[in-house]
Amino acid sequence: MKISKSTLLVLRDFTRELTAASNMDLDLSQCYGCARCSSVCKVALFSTAEEPITPRSLLYKAILGEPEELLEADFIWLCSGCRRCEESCPQGVRISEIVRALRRLSYEAGHSNPLTARVNERVCMHCGACVNACPNNAIALVQGGPRGLVARIDPAECRGCGSCSSVCSNGAIQQSVFTDIEILDLFVKG
Repeated sequence: MKISKSTLLVLRDFTRELTAASNMDLDLSQCYGCARCSSVCKVALFSTAEEPITPRSLLYKAILGEPEELLEADFIWLCSGCRRCEESCPQGVRISEIVRALRRLSYEAGHSNPLTARVNERVCMHCGACVNACPNNAIALVQGGPRGLVARIDPAECRGCGSCSSVCSNGAIQQSVFTDIEILDLFVKG
């Protein structure tokens, strides 16, 4: 099968987009499809979808330049960033960083993160406990709100882990609007 020049340009453009969104060199060509990443991925293991996106299929689709499907995939929002996929990869492919870049591109394309925590700015006391608790550096204290400073959550970085809401002493941070059943349904859809 011969690949056209226009197809090669699309593939290179998407790889460049991913690299730019991550601020690091992501060499997708290092993946040779062994599927070790998918065998340890919690999202892939617990998905009951007929054709779930796994780290391996995500890489394959990224290499082929199929951004539409990836940017709309629930997988990128359900990934916890545990890096088990990277630890198992014999080629050192930075899969978590690729997912992180896809989350950024998806958010910029207008897709929303269904798991993002929300801050009630009227209640936020700008203590910074949530900033220190966030394992993904998704929260910052910024100018705004009725008290001058307020916690702001970057939806592209938030993994919905609940660390911020668990340390908020006055309940200013709420997790997603989904119930536990709706979140489980997201896993089932893949």
